[in-house]
Amino acid sequence: MIADRVAAVRERIARAAERAARPPGDVTLVAISKTHPAEAVRAAFAAGVRDFGENRVQEAEPKIASTSDLDAPCWHLVGHLQ
Repeated sequence: MIADRVAAVRERIARAAERAARPPGDVTLVAISKTHPAEAVRAAFAAGVRDFGENRVQEAEPKIASTSDLDAPCWHLVGHLQ
């Protein structure tokens, strides 16, 4: 399910990049993992997502710790820091 959604978003990114005459590789997909469990982060990572966003440090810390075995996910603080 998550893999299908990631693929659909990547297709939309590719089409938008083409319309803008830019390479799709110039666009970074950041999956917002707010309110989703670490298992969802793992599924997105397995689907090729490498950047994840959170806006609550207290929610991000356990996810970061429980996904530390993955090969270099990149975490971002997004929106208003709470």
